Amino acid sequence: MAGDKYTILFVSEKEEKTRRFRLSRSGLRFLVLVVFVSVVGGITALIYSAGQLKQITDLNADNEKMRRERKEVVEMIRDLQRIQEMDIYVRQSMGVPATKEPVASGGEEFPQTIPVSYLENVPSHVPVYGFVSQSFSEGASSTHQGHTGLDVAAPVQTAVHSTADGLVVFSGWHHPYGNLIIISHGNGYFSLYGHNVQNLVKEKQRVKRGELIALVGETGVTSGPHLHFEIWKDGKVIDPAFFIAEYRSDYMTLEDDEKK
Repeated sequence: MAGDKYTILFVSEKEEKTRRFRLSRSGLRFLVLVVFVSVVGGITALIYSAGQLKQITDLNADNEKMRRERKEVVEMIRDLQRIQEMDIYVRQSMGVPATKEPVASGGEEFPQTIPVSYLENVPSHVPVYGFVSQSFSEGASSTHQGHTGLDVAAPVQTAVHSTADGLVVFSGWHHPYGNLIIISHGNGYFSLYGHNVQNLVKEKQRVKRGELIALVGETGVTSGPHLHFEIWKDGKVIDPAFFIAEYRSDYMTLEDDEKK
């Protein structure tokens, strides 16, 4: 038994030559062992490579996540600085002492309060003439989405006017309102003008009732050119039509069938 020999034949389909190898029992065992080790080693290497590939993929995903989070932090810091600055002017407009007094880059101090006149500072001037394509509605349900202001349809480049005297506390880009302007009128009143094609006033700028502040556009999330107009009082949104009678008039209001 110990001297048994084993023959392995390799027969070619194209050639008539046949290769044969004779192995002893110990040689055959060694060959089987080599094949087994090779197969196990290959499987192990494949599993290890798959694990390494997963780690690399996870690391890339973590790095991408860290980059996004770092970008978000930078944007949050920038937004926080803007919010803090806006908060100072909002406090001033309401006559509440601010933690610090903002100073312009040229050294000029801005007024600490906004003089309030019932006739000039309470929203009452028509910001833009057009048709009210969507009215104010509070709250939301499964079949109805609330609308915090009025949408006034008008051609692009139509003049937008300040509804009352006040101080511009925001003038810039905001999602979903596109080019947006927010004015503080004092005594807790604020007005908002969205989707402008161009803002014509800057932050910290005083404006008068009826003053040109922007041009109608369709920036941001919108289905067509119009002004999105809101009025706020003491942190609560109010129907602008309550202050501006023109927006309650039939000739400036679209019927439901016309809106469709």
